[in-house]
Order: sequence, then structure tokens, then C-alpha cells
Amino acid sequence: MKCTPLFAVLLLAAAAPAFADTCESSFQKKGNPFKGTNFTASVSHPGLTVPSAIGQMRVIAKNANMDVIDEDAASGSMLIEEPQTGLHKNLPLIVSAFNEGGTGTVALLLKVNPGAIPSTEGVKKAMCDLLTQVKPGKAGEQLAAATPKASVVNTTAREFGSRLRSQHKDNPGAMEARYQGKEYAITGRVITVFKDGNGYNTGFDVGGNPSGGIDFDSVAISCRFAPSQTAYAMALRPKENVTLKGVIDHYDQNNRVMWLRDCKGN
Repeated sequence: MKCTPLFAVLLLAAAAPAFADTCESSFQKKGNPFKGTNFTASVSHPGLTVPSAIGQMRVIAKNANMDVIDEDAASGSMLIEEPQTGLHKNLPLIVSAFNEGGTGTVALLLKVNPGAIPSTEGVKKAMCDLLTQVKPGKAGEQLAAATPKASVVNTTAREFGSRLRSQHKDNPGAMEARYQGKEYAITGRVITVFKDGNGYNTGFDVGGNPSGGIDFDSVAISCRFAPSQTAYAMALRPKENVTLKGVIDHYDQNNRVMWLRDCKGN
């Protein structure tokens, strides 16, 4: 995520309490539920480099099942996101890192929309749970180079379809970065099986418009089968209820299709 000089200044200004003794003492809340609320927190370590800080936050975020939307280690910026749940939409957090006089600082900025009233103590704990994992020196370099823990996301086709529908309306450009490379196990009714070149794919029934009528805003979910699954794919029946496990490949914004690859049946 490229930062203009002005935006970088704003990030540093938001992280002004960076040199406080602890993450908890750096925590600040500004604004109100009527205009929107900003939360900031940060940690600092002598010897912490900017690339190490950003690399560590990537691993820390993914280990916490958060999504890394964009990052730029050179400029010390990153956008991570708490995935959408039944209780809230996606919660984006801006990560900024900088080094002054040999001391590195990494900060988080969470912007909450007007009307939302989050728990201040809950936000502080969540932000500091992430930031206190950042380490200086060799320990930090090892963490930055670590492979994040892979976890399979279990969901239903209708639940996932409803979430994608909402997110496409909000910002379709962010959807591929949000999901690409994640492994999903999706349960639902398949529509039919199509032969595509030398392979096969199928689509899930994601349900209709919640208000009735034709759903022009729906997002389809399509699964391209792994080569070893040809027999399984050809034996599928329309409207059969299955669980397919695959990896998010890409999002077709124009046709509103989320594609998974290497899908395998249960």
C-alpha cells in the first residue's frame, strides 16, 4: 500500500504516543459514536527495523486468522483486516512502522464508523494482543520469516454467498486480496457440473435476494476440481448437498464470481 507523504505524516501523528512504556499506556481513543471513533496503539523496541516490523505483523495477523489486504515493507505500511462475522463487518486496521534513532516503532490505527459503539477495553486488548508479539533483533527476524499457521475456513455456500454479496456492494476491489490463497471448506447444494477445457467445475446454490425477486447483486461461488477429482465431479448430481474443500484462486469482478481451485469432495 503506497503512502503519500501527507498520509505518512498522518499515520505518524496517529502513532504519536509510540514511545510510551507499554502498548496499554500508548492506547488512545479519539472521536465519538456520532462522528466516528479512532483507536491507536503502538510499541517500540531498540533495534527493530521497519521490514522486520512489517514482516512480523504479517505473520501475527495471519496467525490470528486476520486478512492481509496490502503491505509495503519499504515504506512501513500495511492494511490488515478482522474478517466479517455475524456481529460486525470487516474491521480494517492500518499498520505503520518507522525507525528513529535506532528505535523501531510499529503502530495500529482502527477507524470505527459512526453509529458503532465498540468496547474500549475490548479494542485495547485486541490491538495489544497483536502488538506485544512484535520482537526486536534475531527473534523478530525469525518471526518475520516464519510460515503463518494455515487454517481451513468452514462455512456454508449461502452464508459465504451472503457475505460476498455484501462485500461486493461495499468494495469489490478489495475482495480478491481479502480471500486469495485461503483454504475453504464449503457446504451446500451444487448447481451442475461443467467441463472446462481438460477440467471440471461446479457452482454452489447461494440463495436468492433476501427481499425477494431477482438478485442482481448476488455473487456466485465456483469450484474448479483438482485433476484427481474427475470421477467424483462426473458423478455429482444437480442439487446434491456436498462439502468441497479448495483454495480461493481469484475474484471475477465483472461476472461476480469467486473462484476456488484444486477442489476436492468430502
